Amino acid sequence: METILVFVETKEGAPRKVSLELLSEGRKLKADGYRVEAVVMGEASAVLKEKVLPYADRLMSLKDAALGQYTAEAYARALAEHAREVSPKLILAGATQIGRDFLPRVSVLLGAGIASDVTDIHWKEEPFKCIRPIHGGRALTEISFKSFPGIITTRPNAFAVEPPGDTQGEFVEKEIGVPTDTIKTRVLGVEEVARKKVDLTEADVIVSGGRGLKAPENFKLLEDLADTIGGVVGATRSVVDARWRGPEDQVGKSGKTVSAKLYIAAGLSGAIHHIMGMDTSKVIVAINSDPNANIFNYADYGIVGDLFEVLPAMTEEFKKRLAK
Repeated sequence: METILVFVETKEGAPRKVSLELLSEGRKLKADGYRVEAVVMGEASAVLKEKVLPYADRLMSLKDAALGQYTAEAYARALAEHAREVSPKLILAGATQIGRDFLPRVSVLLGAGIASDVTDIHWKEEPFKCIRPIHGGRALTEISFKSFPGIITTRPNAFAVEPPGDTQGEFVEKEIGVPTDTIKTRVLGVEEVARKKVDLTEADVIVSGGRGLKAPENFKLLEDLADTIGGVVGATRSVVDARWRGPEDQVGKSGKTVSAKLYIAAGLSGAIHHIMGMDTSKVIVAINSDPNANIFNYADYGIVGDLFEVLPAMTEEFKKRLAK
């Protein structure tokens, strides 16, 4: 029986949504003879066990003093060592900031191929194929593995979270030795910032703004709309560089990659590095006074108009329709 190893990333003790997406994908393959093993670094909270065990045959908690705080070296060493013992066919993880940081190191340590930022997987094909967008979403590549294990990181919101199963997997704690001389970095301090209710990468609805908003205080228009429709606010790199918004709000190649169900882009031109961070969103609505703005080439719906008139009108209409 082949094993699928799923790295479970946590946030405040709970599994990230993308981890549950991957566990759901893994569970679909059980009928084809696969077993699903989830791996978490450090202590596994009661909430994590409750949410993960209905999806996995086993939840493995890897424990070592070096795993107390995230470093790419420690996480990579721990996961690679465990993978050597388990011999999985696949290692799955979210293409989050952490996943993108340390999974390539695991690939090197195991001498394994890696398919990064995948948005779809054709499991029923032989060999199965991973779909990955390139060139700002203008083209899609098909990736398959010649040898195993193979490592796949997937874009958050690319897959659905299925309802939990009726059976519970087993929970196992495992002490794992991470050589201290392999850790080249250490955490000097952690600065907490005000967190949104939902992380951008996991948000179903995002309202993003660019320099067309003209001033940081005008982002209140986006915040009002986002609050009305249950979304969060994003921003372009130029806005973050101007310090109108914090880096945690940046969508794009050098920021966060998102796949929202609804992405509203207001007052942004559609620079390619921004497009590369949001092009796989299901429905894209663009608002711009320039009918030739590049963002309209990627939009499902476009509104050519003054955002200072359009955004308040949209917010009021949504309030009426949603009875808010």
